[in-house]
Amino acid sequence: MEGKAIPTSTTLHDQLTARFGILLSQAQLAELLGRTIGGLRFSLSVPTDDSTRALKACGRRIGRRVYYPAVEVARIISEPATR
Repeated sequence: MEGKAIPTSTTLHDQLTARFGILLSQAQLAELLGRTIGGLRFSLSVPTDDSTRALKACGRRIGRRVYYPAVEVARIISEPATR
C-alpha cells in the first residue's frame, strides 16, 4: 500500500469545497453519495444509522431549503460507520 494516501477529512473537505462550495444542497449531497434525491430525503426522514443521523443533524435551513456544510459532511463521511 505504499504511495497511497488515505484521505483525511481535511483533504476531503478541500475536495468538496472545490467541487460544491462551502454548502451542499440536497441535490449535491445526493450526487455525492450516489443516491437519488428522493432516496436521500427518505433516508434523512427515517435515519437508521449514526452517519445518517449526523447528516440530518448538520443540515442548516436557509429559507425553505436545507444545506449541508462541506466541513461537516467531510467529517461524517471520513468517520467509520457504526450502527
